[in-house]
Amino acid sequence: VSNLLIFATDEKTKELAESLGVAAYYDEGIFGDMPEQAARAYGDRTFARMMMAKVFCVHLISSLGHNLIFQDVDVVWFKSPVEYFSDSSNIGEWDIMFQDDGAHSVRYSPYSPNTGFYYVKANDKTRFFFSELLRAGDVIAATKSHQAALTAKLNEHASWKGLRVKVWNRGEDNPFPGGFEYHRKKDIMKSIFNGNPKTEPYIFHMSWTENKNNKKLYFEQMGEWYIKDGCTDGAFDCCLAEPDIKCHYRDKPSKIPCKDSPPIDKGRPSFW
Repeated sequence: VSNLLIFATDEKTKELAESLGVAAYYDEGIFGDMPEQAARAYGDRTFARMMMAKVFCVHLISSLGHNLIFQDVDVVWFKSPVEYFSDSSNIGEWDIMFQDDGAHSVRYSPYSPNTGFYYVKANDKTRFFFSELLRAGDVIAATKSHQAALTAKLNEHASWKGLRVKVWNRGEDNPFPGGFEYHRKKDIMKSIFNGNPKTEPYIFHMSWTENKNNKKLYFEQMGEWYIKDGCTDGAFDCCLAEPDIKCHYRDKPSKIPCKDSPPIDKGRPSFW
């Protein structure tokens, strides 16, 4: 974890990260007015305010001249993505590389980048890009979306500055799957659970999920939740050696059959 840095938006999170042996950064002047409560849903006022934190932290690292991988906290690693990005044949001519969001709407066109997991190559083009995105806080506030503002800037800088943008294909060839695969591609999720996917994933991003409560429930079903229930002590006392697998919804992907659980979406059949 020597290259891992957590940007905390409050003192408690910084202390928790450091108790786990992970470097953490918190600055009262930058993050002091960030809300401590979680967003209730995608795009609400709390969500929009937190999106600025994603801009601040990437800008800080980019301005220092480092290659970087940014990820939200709802990402689990199956194997280190650093290995992928350390291979120059995977990077090629690309300046910035994104997970496919899956939502191919006009709002996110033409790239549909998911801003919860992406790679940035350190160069003049990307440093200028993120300095410009930092100045687009009004766009983030108006759209209530970091993703929409970033997409607009990608379009501008690809044309204006020649920024090279890559988005991995969603579906079975995607080494970085997420919410699209979880909710729309049953066969892909079953192949991951069975250990025989066409493309072995590096990570999984629980995007396309209404709130943090559902993210926890889905991760429990996936067998990717390693925290004791109700534990508030922090540090390693809250960690589990084996995942706490629980069934919640029969219609969502699960490591074990959850046929006796109710559906979260009315009338939907069992995943298994």
